[in-house]
Amino acid sequence: MTRRRPRISGPLAACILAALTALPVHAEELTMWVRESAADPGKLMVELWNSGHENKITLTAIPDNQMVTKLATSAQGGDSPDLVSFDLIYMPDFMKAGLLTDLTEQLNADTNYATHVQAYKDIATYEDKIYGVGFTPDVSVLAWNKDLYKAAGLDPEKGPTTVAEIVDHARKIRALGGDTYGFWFSGACPGCNIFVTSPMMVAAGSKMLPRNGEDEALTGDGVKLVLEAYKTMWDEGMIPENAEVDTGANFVSAFASGKIGIAGTGGFLISLMKREHPDFNYGLTLLPGAEPGQVSAFVGGDVVAIPAGGKNEAAAREFVAWVLSDEAQLQGLAKNSILTTRTDLADNEFTKGNDKVLTTAKALSVGYVPWVFHFADMVNSDSSPWIIMVQTAIFDGDIDGAIEAARAEMLAIASK
Repeated sequence: MTRRRPRISGPLAACILAALTALPVHAEELTMWVRESAADPGKLMVELWNSGHENKITLTAIPDNQMVTKLATSAQGGDSPDLVSFDLIYMPDFMKAGLLTDLTEQLNADTNYATHVQAYKDIATYEDKIYGVGFTPDVSVLAWNKDLYKAAGLDPEKGPTTVAEIVDHARKIRALGGDTYGFWFSGACPGCNIFVTSPMMVAAGSKMLPRNGEDEALTGDGVKLVLEAYKTMWDEGMIPENAEVDTGANFVSAFASGKIGIAGTGGFLISLMKREHPDFNYGLTLLPGAEPGQVSAFVGGDVVAIPAGGKNEAAAREFVAWVLSDEAQLQGLAKNSILTTRTDLADNEFTKGNDKVLTTAKALSVGYVPWVFHFADMVNSDSSPWIIMVQTAIFDGDIDGAIEAARAEMLAIASK
């Protein structure tokens, strides 16, 4: 006699289906690389993810100057991490090289992506395909020491609104004497200067880097205007002598010492000062141009992407989607005084009444990010035409010659 299996339908079937759906699945152990200089905010985000998800992420910090080579090598060897967070400026090179996974369909279907900051959308798009999203954002701003402003007879609540005012205010602060200086910049740091110096040039009407050999480079009056201002401050001793050889080691600590009146910096300064110098009296404003109202910023920070050929792509995609969620944006970023990458969440419970965070949010909306190939050769290398121009113009004094030489070299690099 053949037994007939009972048919299960109706409410009972629905209950069984729900129970099966709720059964735990095998959790994935994901690997993620983050560049060393952005490890702290990256760690905050990963810890938040790990606290509420079955799939756990192990984070590994990679020295900044090794990330490009290491990612390319890992892709060739078939041992790429599941996720990677790196300086957004390298997106064009990585996308062109085919090192990243196409996320276009997923992100276009994600309503949270619609309000993603445009600069991050632009830098992560190549040939109409999207390969990443902003992860731990940053943007350049101008900081001033309110106590030194007051001591120099300046209004401590008003930072410089033009490049000329930077020079004027720096001169008055230097007049206080001793080891107090008006201005700081890291003279041997290519990345620091593209971050905080180039926006003033852009605000004053200049175009910076070429996309190809036929494009424009270092055009407009802003480049010379800013270099002349820096040279004036250097020649008159408003800048400490050690700035000439500083490779970025004192990019933040010089201002935090309390002996510098004005310095370009990034939004990261807010959480750092809150943590290490809670009583420091300073203000933040937008980086100015030649005239009041001319402002710009360099949109920086890291993007998160999925290396091509990753072994846990589905789970990695879940993390990318989560990065854009309210939880990640508010509890991972805003709660820790880090900018959100969604414009609809820029004004939130953690930013209310915080003028410094609101200033950086404004900077993010007016900022630029150069979409170019070979950025490392043009800007970030120690012998790049960008840093050679900065040093030659300011410390040697040949501003016109420095600009012309840098322009020619940038166009040659862009032609590759």
